[in-house]
Amino acid sequence: MDSRLSKQIQCSVCLGDFTDPVSLLCDHTFCRQCISNHSQSCRLKLCPECRRPYTMWDIRSNRVLRNMVTAVREHLSEQQALKDMNVVACGASARVFEEPEKLVCSDHQERLKLFCETDQKLVCLICRDGERHQGHTFKPVEEAAEPRKNLLLEPLSFLSKENEELQALIKKQTSEISKTEERSQQLSAQISAQFEEMHQFLRKKEEEVKKMLEKEEKDMIEKMKRNRAEIEEKLNDGREKEGILRSVFDTDQPDGFLQWWTEKGLDFVEEMKEKESCCENNDVASQTTKFKSAVKSVNLMPNSLFLGLHESHLQFIVWKEMLGFIKPVPDRNVIHDCHDPYLRVSSDGRSVIRTSKKGIFLHLKDYRPLARTHKTFQSGQHYWEVDVGAKIDWSVGFDGGCISNLNKDIGLHLKHDQGYCIKEYETVTEIDLTVKPRRIGLYLDCDRCQVCFYNANDMSLLHTSTYPSPIPYSLSLSPGAYLAGKNADPLTVTWN
Repeated sequence: MDSRLSKQIQCSVCLGDFTDPVSLLCDHTFCRQCISNHSQSCRLKLCPECRRPYTMWDIRSNRVLRNMVTAVREHLSEQQALKDMNVVACGASARVFEEPEKLVCSDHQERLKLFCETDQKLVCLICRDGERHQGHTFKPVEEAAEPRKNLLLEPLSFLSKENEELQALIKKQTSEISKTEERSQQLSAQISAQFEEMHQFLRKKEEEVKKMLEKEEKDMIEKMKRNRAEIEEKLNDGREKEGILRSVFDTDQPDGFLQWWTEKGLDFVEEMKEKESCCENNDVASQTTKFKSAVKSVNLMPNSLFLGLHESHLQFIVWKEMLGFIKPVPDRNVIHDCHDPYLRVSSDGRSVIRTSKKGIFLHLKDYRPLARTHKTFQSGQHYWEVDVGAKIDWSVGFDGGCISNLNKDIGLHLKHDQGYCIKEYETVTEIDLTVKPRRIGLYLDCDRCQVCFYNANDMSLLHTSTYPSPIPYSLSLSPGAYLAGKNADPLTVTWN
């Protein structure tokens, strides 16, 4: 049935599962990329199946089929996971505790009906009366086995709970993988729609971006699958241990249980305990015990697939590479004139310049005034570019104000006497840039609490910073110190 089901979601052109399926007027369905490639390679646009003519306007998205493809994939994945789990379970069941035959004394061929508390071993009635066990304490095997079996209750309960939590983690991780695949498909469709508007000459760039997305998806899913495999490994180990303890606990043969306990059981339980909670001797005692937790040693890896600038500002990046083909009209965020005598803001609110003032007795000659935008940003993705030119002292970034006496600003700084550095709240970190940028790109992703700095000349990433929780940020600029006129050029916002 699985093979018949998988054939229903196959594209007749690429023979793979439908990716972003689209339908023609003749109701035949193909992958969007497959029908696009077919349209480009053929002079006449004919349906690959029925040869009926069509136009690009006849191509329409098939959302119902896209959802069905996702559902079928999830169903097939679940079926395969169940098969794999059954195979593992069958393998583990072969290693559970096996009840031995009736145990007899190797010296006297008598039933082992007593347990020597002194020597911690099974003995027969003749052994009890012998010289070797003179003065020892004995108990019937039923009486000796009961308190030791009770010691299995706590680890058995612990393993049952652990395995339930591990199973829940596996289910959640599988769901996160599905979300990542679905998110990848959404981004793929979004990329296709944006490139469609820029016509054929952009298709080469479209393929480059899609390959980047596929790599991100592949890398992320590989990490998630490795994480899921680690959780499954711990679950299998926990189930195996649980099976052993449960089979021993359920045995009706106290002598067999005691033999297992003295040979393997005590060490088995001790190995499960945290080091600080392990007993220093083999005395049987009732106490609260801490066991080594498999759940605490693993983490759920959530879906975090995103493409940064290529996700929210794709057309702008492509425009940077193909000047003249598109003409975007950006909005402007006016820089606030704070009336600082050491700072001058241009009339259009796009540039800031350091004045020549030095202060009384030159005590402010190295003062670096700061300007901010009126508008703050707490949601969505935003991008600006700032011309720094040949300036030797400046800073650009985002100002979050001061909360609980802690500055929330994040910025990239160039200081004439120190070089480049990143300031994140109260922490300053020097960075080494091989190429001196003349234009800085600032990307603020409020939804992911992330700030990225780019060399806007070639769109290479300079640094990425993250902040713990959403706060309203404003764009902040400092033209730096005046430096006797050597750093008098303005900072200018060119895109926002």
